Amino acid sequence: MKIKIAIFQYKMRDESPLKKIQRLEAQLKKNADIDLIVCPELFLSGYGSFEKIKEFCETRNGEYAKVIGLLAKKYSIAILYGYPEKNNNTLFNSAQLFNSQGISVANHRKKLLPPTADESKIFKPGAESSIINIKGIKAAIVICYELEFPELIRQLALDGVQLIITPTGQSSHWPAAARYTCRSRAFENGIFVVYANSTGTLNGISFIGESKIIGPDGLDIINAKKGEKVIVGEINTNEITLIQDKLPYLDDARELN
Repeated sequence: MKIKIAIFQYKMRDESPLKKIQRLEAQLKKNADIDLIVCPELFLSGYGSFEKIKEFCETRNGEYAKVIGLLAKKYSIAILYGYPEKNNNTLFNSAQLFNSQGISVANHRKKLLPPTADESKIFKPGAESSIINIKGIKAAIVICYELEFPELIRQLALDGVQLIITPTGQSSHWPAAARYTCRSRAFENGIFVVYANSTGTLNGISFIGESKIIGPDGLDIINAKKGEKVIVGEINTNEITLIQDKLPYLDDARELN
C-alpha cells in the first residue's frame, strides 16, 4: 500500500486557533494530491501556556473541530492535529484524526505526560492506545513523549502497526528526541514514523523543528529542518517486508517473551 503524507511544520505564534486553521487551509490548497496532513502537538492552543490551553480547550466535537472536519471533507484530505481536549472538568493533551470524508475516526489522549511545561500537572493521562486504518495501512497515534518509550512502540509494532504518527512539541532543549530517538523507533521495529513538530519560539520555548517522515530503515524520507513549511513524502508498506526480512527484530523480540 502507498499513501502520500504531509507534515505542516507550524511556526508557533500567539494567534487564535481560527487563524492557525486558515494557515492550514492555505497549505491544503497547495497540496491537493496528499492523503493525510499532520499538524503538531497542541496545534490549536500552542504549547507552554496554561492560560491559552484553558482559553482554547474544547470537546472533541467543539467549534474548531467542526471547522477542521469541514476542511478535511472539502479537500478530501485526512487531517490529524493536536489540541487541548476538555471533557467535563478534565483536560487531556489530545490529537484528533478526521478522515477524508470529514468524520472523526480517532481521538488519542496522551497516556504518558512529562513534567515539561507542567504537562503532568495540567493534563490527565489517557488510558487507551489509538490504532486506526488509513487506506489499508495499520497506523497508531502517539504524542511526543510517548514516542520516547521503546516498549510502547515495540508493542504496537508487534500488534501489526506499520505506521506511527507523532504530533510533537519538541524544544531545542532536548534535541536528541527529534534528531535520533524518532529514527531509532523506526529502525528498531522496521516501520514508518511520521514526526510532526513545531518551529519558532513561543512562551519562552524554542521549538527545534526537524519534522520528518522516516522509513523502516531508520533513514529520513524527507526532513523539514527549520522554518514553517509543509513537507510531503510517500510511504510504501512493501518496504516494511523487505526491511523486516533482513532485520527480523520483531520476530526475535517475540522469542524473548
